[in-house]
Amino acid sequence: MHFGLLLLLANASSGKSDSELWKEEMRLGEIAEDLGYDSVWVPEHHFDRPYCVSPDPLQALTYLAARTSRIKLGTGAIILPWWQGQNDPLRLAERISMLDALSDGRLLLGIGRGLARDEYERFDVSMDESRERFTESATMILDGLEKGYIEHDGKYFRQARADVFPKPERGFRDHLFNIAMSPASTLAAADFGGTMMCFNYQYEIEKQADQFNTWRARYREKQGTEPPPPVLLDFAYCHEDPDVADKTMRHHLAPFFSAMVDHYEFDGQHFGRSKGYESYQEGADLLREAGREAGFENFYGLQWNGTPEQMIEQMRRRIELIGDFQQMLLVSFGGMPLETVQASLRLIAEEVVPEANRIAESARA
Repeated sequence: MHFGLLLLLANASSGKSDSELWKEEMRLGEIAEDLGYDSVWVPEHHFDRPYCVSPDPLQALTYLAARTSRIKLGTGAIILPWWQGQNDPLRLAERISMLDALSDGRLLLGIGRGLARDEYERFDVSMDESRERFTESATMILDGLEKGYIEHDGKYFRQARADVFPKPERGFRDHLFNIAMSPASTLAAADFGGTMMCFNYQYEIEKQADQFNTWRARYREKQGTEPPPPVLLDFAYCHEDPDVADKTMRHHLAPFFSAMVDHYEFDGQHFGRSKGYESYQEGADLLREAGREAGFENFYGLQWNGTPEQMIEQMRRRIELIGDFQQMLLVSFGGMPLETVQASLRLIAEEVVPEANRIAESARA
């Protein structure tokens, strides 16, 4: 199995300055390589310090490229509709190609269309345009990285022919990842040939399995080949004592959950009026009716945490239901001290990952 680490920069409640927070998170990326993890990812978010302070994943990953030598480096993800300037697709293609060259081909390209209304409004982009903007920009960037030039005349972008430099040494369609949390995004990921990435924050694993299977079927139809293993993202914490694991996870996950609900307005009423986001309204209505306390209990129950033995059993069930998949971890959140994060990350690497790999290998046999 592939095990990655997403640096969500979600530890603002620790009381540390932004500079201190960034340095600690970057250190976790280096530690992940030392512990044998396969990839480290950085997202794109703006304007909301309690939730996440990560405006430029490519810049952060360039730093990690210089500090590491083996681990894959993923954008998790670049939110394409927010890059709305006429030359932005070309500029992104150039920056992607440059980082891939500097990292000796270690870059994994994750793209998404975003969800938070506040971020869209501050960038003065209509959420109703998100799907079209995403599709047009993604097509330009992926074609440019494959062909070595971009030439385009579309609804939102016009670009006279321009070569991409540094000259791409490879296309990214085999290294493409799409954040897909809605039915439409699930299909779009398959249409682009992207590996589906899904946050585990709302539905039981059985429903996640159904979504993965929908993507797999569409991928086979559109790409004519077997899909790669999808990616499941979880908040994770591991400790030898089950009571400590439970109390620590709850203590730090609760403030993050509150910040997440506020950031995305997950209990709001606007999704049903936003083109392309209608599917989120059902979950928002359920959360508003149930209340945040009940919502947190549901969210907590979906995450991957406990003792090594408990996490191994959870992984066994996931593999039985999902099949082959890639596991991404979010391990630093809600003011969790760095030493606590490091201890959990090490325990997962040393005791959980080897057994999970054995379970996955046995399931493939």
